[in-house]
Amino acid sequence: MARYKAEFKSFKTGEWYTKTETDYLASAYSVAAVQSQRRASRVTDTEEGRILQEDDGDASMYSMYGRK
Repeated sequence: MARYKAEFKSFKTGEWYTKTETDYLASAYSVAAVQSQRRASRVTDTEEGRILQEDDGDASMYSMYGRK
């Protein structure tokens, strides 16, 4: 299992899903920032069990699906 996980929040379901897992923190941050396509994103340290960074995403994209 990789140490860092970049996750996105689905527009339709509001569930978090893993986009990538890596041992490189910079890579996880990059994926969360660049590939989110305005989704909420977060980077998690799986060894310590804590969220290192979280972004709420673009609220207008979620409102199209009745989510916040």
